[in-house]
Amino acid sequence: MQTSTPSPTTSRTARRAVHDPATYGEPMHGTTPWELDPAGAQALLTEHFEPGADRLAHSIGVGRRAEHVARALGRSELLVSAAYLHDIGYAVAARDTGLHQLDGARYLRALGAPAALTALVAHHTAATVEAAERGLDTALRREFPTPSGELLDLLTYCDITTSARGEAVTVDERFDHIYDRYPPGHLVSRSMRRAEPGLRRTVTGIERRLERRLT
Repeated sequence: MQTSTPSPTTSRTARRAVHDPATYGEPMHGTTPWELDPAGAQALLTEHFEPGADRLAHSIGVGRRAEHVARALGRSELLVSAAYLHDIGYAVAARDTGLHQLDGARYLRALGAPAALTALVAHHTAATVEAAERGLDTALRREFPTPSGELLDLLTYCDITTSARGEAVTVDERFDHIYDRYPPGHLVSRSMRRAEPGLRRTVTGIERRLERRLT
């Protein structure tokens, strides 16, 4: 797999770590290198995606949506970092198997990212469904166990309610965009249709929680 070395600027920005995740907005402290905080995650994105590219716009949009969710629900910066980096597997330096969740998680692992972050990236947005289509489900689960807790659902919610250009959208609009982009029979289209019922349930559940928290 092709690899790249982040610049010194990215290295300085990215070297923040914790042993226990802090609530979003609180200082992070620790000694483990390469645990990416939200600022470091954004810096890494700009190293790998061209300005104005849809993938960069979407990733930033998902990250910002995660910032809102993390504040509203009192969740850690880990969610926000994973949101910014969830599609890093599409970067040229990370591409290998074609399953962007797996490629992104492997790439971040090579940079020294912690297991909690790589697991979220590896499994976001029903990754196991597309992994099964590609014959990679065993590798995915073996290398990156499914994270426990709610952060995976929150990350998936942020992804599935953000458009390709980084705008907030409804789940209906998001699926319409996906099916317009990938024709019937395409591996991604097939995978998303299989995953759609579960993804819709996830979005509905998170929306209800946010509504209760904000009312």
